[in-house]
Amino acid sequence: MSIRNPRLPLLPGYGTNTLIGKTNFGVRPVFTSIDKVNMLVDKSEGTNRVPSLYARKQAPELPTWIMYDKHILHFQGYFQQTLQEMRSASHILRKVEIYFFLEDGTIKVMEPRTENSGLSQGTLITRQRIRLPHSYDMYYDVLDLNIGREVTFHGKVFKIINCDNFTRVYLNRLGINVPDPIPWPDAIERAPDSGKPPKHRPFRQFLDHDRQVLRFFGYWDDRPTQFGTIHHLEIHYFLADDTIEIKEKLPPNSGVEAGPMFLKRMRLPRKIPSRVEMTGGPKIESYAPADLSIGAVLNVYGRKVVLTDCDPYTKEYYRVTYGFDNFDPLPTPNEHTESINTDMANRELPPWNGYGSYEDSAENCRTVELKPPHRDFIKFLHKDRIGFDSHILRFAARLINDNPEDVERYFIVLYYLCDDTIGVYELGERNSGFLGGKFFRRDKMYLPDVNFFVPKEPPAYTDKDMWVGNELVINKHRFRLIAADEYALRYMELNANEYPMANIALIMDKIRRTLVMEENGYKNFVAKYMEAVVPDKKELMSIKCFKQALKEIMCEKMTEHEFLTIIRHFRGDPGKEKSPRREMIRSLVFTELTRGLWDNRDRLREGLLHADETGLGTLPVPRLRQILLAHRLPINTDLMDCMLGILRKDENCNIYYQDLMDFLDFQTRPVVNLSDADYTKIVRHAPPLKDVECKFWSEQEAIIKEGFVNWNAFLCQLNLEHVVKS
Repeated sequence: MSIRNPRLPLLPGYGTNTLIGKTNFGVRPVFTSIDKVNMLVDKSEGTNRVPSLYARKQAPELPTWIMYDKHILHFQGYFQQTLQEMRSASHILRKVEIYFFLEDGTIKVMEPRTENSGLSQGTLITRQRIRLPHSYDMYYDVLDLNIGREVTFHGKVFKIINCDNFTRVYLNRLGINVPDPIPWPDAIERAPDSGKPPKHRPFRQFLDHDRQVLRFFGYWDDRPTQFGTIHHLEIHYFLADDTIEIKEKLPPNSGVEAGPMFLKRMRLPRKIPSRVEMTGGPKIESYAPADLSIGAVLNVYGRKVVLTDCDPYTKEYYRVTYGFDNFDPLPTPNEHTESINTDMANRELPPWNGYGSYEDSAENCRTVELKPPHRDFIKFLHKDRIGFDSHILRFAARLINDNPEDVERYFIVLYYLCDDTIGVYELGERNSGFLGGKFFRRDKMYLPDVNFFVPKEPPAYTDKDMWVGNELVINKHRFRLIAADEYALRYMELNANEYPMANIALIMDKIRRTLVMEENGYKNFVAKYMEAVVPDKKELMSIKCFKQALKEIMCEKMTEHEFLTIIRHFRGDPGKEKSPRREMIRSLVFTELTRGLWDNRDRLREGLLHADETGLGTLPVPRLRQILLAHRLPINTDLMDCMLGILRKDENCNIYYQDLMDFLDFQTRPVVNLSDADYTKIVRHAPPLKDVECKFWSEQEAIIKEGFVNWNAFLCQLNLEHVVKS
């Protein structure tokens, strides 16, 4: 503080500082002796509040706040909370964790947070010293806490049932015997008592099955009545409270006013209750999940509702819970009308002999006038090529037979979403004896072992059958899909509701159910593979070890495509898998440029500099593609898209054209890692054929052999930590 002279201006330098020359500032240091060495400490020994574990003059000479720093005793327990507003239960049990800090004898009580619990959980008692009941000068100490004891904290009685390993070892060293853990009370209450049936706990069922809905499709045939018709229905079964709601799906331009709900959400009784049952008789039995299946008939207050199909989540639920494997949908009966044109369109056609397409043969049978078959034009508009979105799913395949010469043959299966046709091409290898190119022309491929001599069209392969690991029988040739390109995997992941193999939610739910059904399945799974993580990064695990772990718990329940979906979703090192692809694409580009005798880099550089009017060194992707086409690069469209996709870009997705010039530099050829046999084989046989679009199928094999998975993110999304705690 300085004293100011009022006759001097209030400016720096015109005042005096009273602290100048002062040597004693009034702060008294506190010294202590540690190992016979005097040291300056932050706080004195007399201010510590520690439990009386040792008598005076027998405790260690180190201060307790140093000796017991970060030493915490961890106990688990519960307490009962009374419920005055619920008739079905008088109290609920709330689990807590009790922490005893050895540094100063304070206690902290926390309740673990549970999703959708409806309770304000977290810290129940903040860290403080707690007095013993009916005492004013005595506090809870280490000797007062042990398994099986009941402690009273501020009027609440806590029952201690377990502790961690550190607490058990610490108390044993003090000569205190620690009993075995006591099971949670809910496990004791679930056991049958004196032969009485177990109590129904709706709140527990709500917590276990909240937001889990089984969806079925069905119909109600009301044609026997006057002006009756077929009502197409959608049945929702809520597992949280065993209720059912039914909605009616009306076709467009039906002329019928849609009602709000065919059946509001309620418990659907198996039979219509009588007046005695409705006014206080025995409880009426309602429909359960075991009563619902494809082909089942529900009695909805006298209306017979037939279930014909269900969604993928419902199929997986019944497959895991009840072991069902047959989910063939039932046909819905057609409405009977008196229209002549409709009768002619629905009349039975003569059997198809298998020659030509079915649509063309059926159209010739309906009329003598030659007309081309009608295509699904709406589907063609939505699934045709839109810009760079080709709507073509590309898969790599191998031929499966007993001929050893066909083992090394490599095929590409293309599925066209616009008309559900399949084309098969072969990648020819040098000196293999097989000429590559078109193997099967693009056509609709029917399922094997079907009868063609029937009036109706036999079932064919759909896009739901296209997934990695599946086997397709095309014209008596068995193909196994071994890989897919990036577009196919990405398209299936974006439309996961249509493709269960790419739906990460269904896959994680399948793994979660498998671990929960096995006794201590999740605990053994985590404990066994916790040491397999990368030493430097504890959250990462090699993909090879991760695949082995999933195969041990899932056996044959998981397909190869589902495994690829998990790897792509929990990728632990994104970006590293692209470096071999750049060199691979560069090798293919050099092959095409050498074959086309193209070496015009100087003129290409002049064109790029002329197009860059702003001088930023970047160009948009469409403009750069236009320049490459103008300079006649002898590469096809797919290879050019792959090349532009791996070039370096700025935050606006504009490509640095200097990276393109370095990519096309003939002086620095792509370096091949000869130690990787698969990679060398791909580069050596990299030149694509004329009739085959260039895609890179070996990337998934490289991902399986190299790369990591975020193990912590996988366990976090499993969300089974409550199983370990219980």
